[in-house]
Amino acid sequence: MEKTITIEKARPQDADFILDLARKTFVETYGEYNDPKNVELYVNESFSNEVIAEELSTPDARFYIAYLDGTPVGFCKLRNDRKPKAIEGKTLEVQRIYVLKEFQGYNVGKALMEKIKSLAKEEKYPVIWLQVWQQNHKAIRFYQNAGFVVYETTGFRFGNEIQQDYLMRFDLYF
Repeated sequence: MEKTITIEKARPQDADFILDLARKTFVETYGEYNDPKNVELYVNESFSNEVIAEELSTPDARFYIAYLDGTPVGFCKLRNDRKPKAIEGKTLEVQRIYVLKEFQGYNVGKALMEKIKSLAKEEKYPVIWLQVWQQNHKAIRFYQNAGFVVYETTGFRFGNEIQQDYLMRFDLYF
């Protein structure tokens, strides 16, 4: 039987779900490839009750939650307040797309990406951009399959080290 994916804009009362999902998926994705101290430091700094509540209340950030047959299994976070390296004008940043490992393979990430592209088109963002760790090959393939291209590199502070990330972009043509 085919599963039904729905996507809804997150509300302040979704903070606990987003917090739990962000922590779990981040550790699932990066835990085995990085120093556990750096993972713990990043998770504690980036995914606290206070941080998530603040992010949900700022007009410059939006979260969308993906449901698979009514069960919340992933989310994305979009921002429009940061300017990417080497891109001028109005841009939309995909800061996070997280899907629980056990629900990957059900096209949840693809549905979130389709929602992001639809929003960008509706709101006349000519460029969607994101930053991804160069060692996260699965995510890079996902973004490339969605039409994103690497256009630049940048450093990213992760605990006590600087990791190398790719900057990727998707151009919308109206």
